[in-house]
Amino acid sequence: MRKKRRHRRHLSWKQRQIRIYTCFIVVAGAACILMAAGAKKSNLSERLSRLTHKNIVNKAVEPMEQNISHMPTGTLITNYRYQEFGASDPNEIDVKAPMIALTFDDGPNPDSTKRILKVLSENYSHATFFVVGTNAAKYPETLQEIAASGCEIGNHTNNHKNLTKITDAEISEQIDSVNRSVKKATGEQTTVIRPPYGAFDDHVLGMLSEPVVLWDLDTEDWSSRNAAEIVEHVMDNVKDGDIVLMHDIYDSTAEAVEIMVPKLKERGFLVMSVSEMAKYKGKTLELNKAYGKISVEEE
Repeated sequence: MRKKRRHRRHLSWKQRQIRIYTCFIVVAGAACILMAAGAKKSNLSERLSRLTHKNIVNKAVEPMEQNISHMPTGTLITNYRYQEFGASDPNEIDVKAPMIALTFDDGPNPDSTKRILKVLSENYSHATFFVVGTNAAKYPETLQEIAASGCEIGNHTNNHKNLTKITDAEISEQIDSVNRSVKKATGEQTTVIRPPYGAFDDHVLGMLSEPVVLWDLDTEDWSSRNAAEIVEHVMDNVKDGDIVLMHDIYDSTAEAVEIMVPKLKERGFLVMSVSEMAKYKGKTLELNKAYGKISVEEE
């Protein structure tokens, strides 16, 4: 009887050993799995961080801070740059990358202009807004948002008059009224002028105190009012140094820009204002000249 009890005690100890060993195997296995998963995740995160240093959003690079209003002006970056060169500092500009200037006439508009500014900011891009005086006086806060974003404000006359068909006094008033509204809202004057309809002559050029900027690629967004057509037209025809004409008073144009800018960045374009593009291409915009595009070959 004693022998039997001893045998039972021996089996019970053996069972405990088996259970302890089994638990050890399970715990050790689980720990190895967790460590492997953590290492894999850490390695992936590290590689992604080295690649972009930031999260990828809309084919651009988003800053760590969600509030991009604190980013300095001139922050431009492209997929091309961080994929090819590992660049992650949006303050660095690859002057060899293709560049285009997006320009918008007839605004500002408190709705569509703000939509355009948002997608430009999200993609570290800028544009030139050629404002008319009637809207500039009506929407000073939108002017302030354009200036704060690092975008450029250009002069498009007070109420879209053909400068070749009015008197010298009227020309001066058409230009000065815009500058007064912009100066009052932002503290700065406009930097470039786009004559309505692209109409000018030597006499008009001689009266203007800012460089004249025309365009090389006309989206005709005022006619189609179709975002898909606008995007297709730009993506099929855009070239390095182009100045693209659009109007920020249409919702369809704002929608097109929301689609187009990430696509342009993905293709490797820097999207910037006219004056920025001239600067990075080593050009000085001169008085008494009209610029339809800006390229290094241009005299």
